[in-house]
Order: sequence, then C-alpha cells, then structure tokens
Amino acid sequence: MPNKHQKPMAPELPFEAPQSPPTEKVDLALRGVKIREHEGDVCLNDLWTLAGEPENIRPASWHRQKGTTEFVEALVSKLVVSGKHNNRENAERSIYYVLGRGRAKATYAHPTLALEYARHLSHDLAVEVNDLFIRYKADAVGLALEILDEFAEQVEYDNMRVELRELVAKHNKESAGAAQTAGVRNFEAYNGAGLRGLYGGLTKAEVVKHKGLQKGAHHLDHAGHEELAANYFKATQATAKLKREKISGQGDAEAAHEAVGKAVRQTIRGLGGTMPEDEPALDHINEARKRLKATDPKKLEKKS
Repeated sequence: MPNKHQKPMAPELPFEAPQSPPTEKVDLALRGVKIREHEGDVCLNDLWTLAGEPENIRPASWHRQKGTTEFVEALVSKLVVSGKHNNRENAERSIYYVLGRGRAKATYAHPTLALEYARHLSHDLAVEVNDLFIRYKADAVGLALEILDEFAEQVEYDNMRVELRELVAKHNKESAGAAQTAGVRNFEAYNGAGLRGLYGGLTKAEVVKHKGLQKGAHHLDHAGHEELAANYFKATQATAKLKREKISGQGDAEAAHEAVGKAVRQTIRGLGGTMPEDEPALDHINEARKRLKATDPKKLEKKS
C-alpha cells in the first residue's frame, strides 16, 4: 500500500531539448503563436497567452501553489538522482527562473514543469503542448512545415483583422459626423442604439460581460473578422441612411441607427451565421499588430 505521505514521483521527462538546438530547426510554435525557449527551457508566459491569459493562473501564482511545490520537489529529486544536476539548489534554480525586466520580463521552466503548467491551464492545451514537445524532440520534418504554415495563416488573419478594425473605427467616426449633422448631441445614446440593434438588445457593458472580457474593455478590440465586418456594414449603412433620408433629430437618428443594426443582425441570422455577441473574444488587436510588426517591422510603421 502506498504511503500517503510519500512525495509524488515526477513523470518521465517528455522533452529534453538540446542546449544548442540544431540550426535547421524552426522555433517552437503552436496555433501560430511562438513559444520562446532559453537553453532548452520553455517560456511559461507564452503558454499562458495560448490559454487566453487567465488572470488567476499566471505563472508566478501557479508556481506558489502547494501542488506545484510538491511537483517541483519531485522533479528536482529526479534530476539530482539522474546526475543531470549535482545538488538540489542548482536543480531548483535551473528549472524555474525569470529573465529580463519590464515588458521584456519572462518566466522560463524546465519542459517537464512547463507541461505540468499547461495541464493546469487546460487539458486540451496540455495535449497539444505534449505532442509539440515530442515531435520537436524527434525533429519531425512535418512539424516544421506545419509551424511555418500556421505562421503564414496567422499573419494573413492578423492583417485582415487589423485592417477591418481600422475601417470600423474610421466609419464609426463618419457615422458620428453624419449623426451630428442630423442634430445628434448625445453620441453615447446614438451609438448605444446601433449596438442594441446589432447585438440583440444588449448594452456595451452587457456585451463585454457576455464575452467574458474585463470591465472597461472595448469588445471590438477583441473581435474577429466576422464581427468586425458586421460592425463595418452597420456603420456604413447608418451613415448612408441618415444622409439619404435626410433624418433629423436625436430620436429619429437613434431609431435609424438601431434599425440598421437590426437589419444587419437579421441578415446574419438568415445566412445561418453566429450572432455578434456569441462570436469568441480574441486577443487584443494590439497583439495582432505586435505579431505583424515582428514579422515585418516596416508593416505598421505608418500606423504606429
């Protein structure tokens, strides 16, 4: 019978990256997101990003948990016994550490500990990370091609998202200008009317809550291409309707904006699409801009 006070045994190490990975290997990446490495250790911040950045499971807070401490002790023991480290102190310092300062600050961990963190974040993510580690260790040719394909797809989608977000912002301003000409003075009410029409009667705060975003976030900064396209169509058609029908007055302008929002919503429903409020919240649009800038520093020079 096992001793209930016995420390947990560390699992077999799923991945032991070489200290100097062969130059022909591409960087680790999953879902188009690069996973940084340092001397074979894995960046926990990148795994946290892949999991959607849950506020209560940041690397530092997870590392302090009792279960994590016990797992670290078991892993350290295994590394010392295997001869990979000559004492526990060196082993402990090498399997979890922080590099950099400020925005460049990042937490790195031994691959086995990184996989345990992935399990804590999401079982689905852990399966993906485990498969990635195994294939990376084996230097699978197909993995390199998949990673490169994912990067290409991510860049293409980021481009589309950034361009749509800027179009929405531009045409929302044009809609506000047309509304001002029509006599609108309460723009919060005018914008709220259009949003209610498109989002099934929800207010902006209710949309933010429904999507699981933090209070004060802007839902369009986390919108995907379909939701952005719906908002773009609403903005352009609201502007056109106000001008075409020579609508005048706060109340009539709000009614027109809401009617346009409802019409766009009905079109989405008729096509069998996902309602805007049920579209998933993606990472902030600035993260997409950062990825594009990292791919091509000149890409966003004029927009930065």
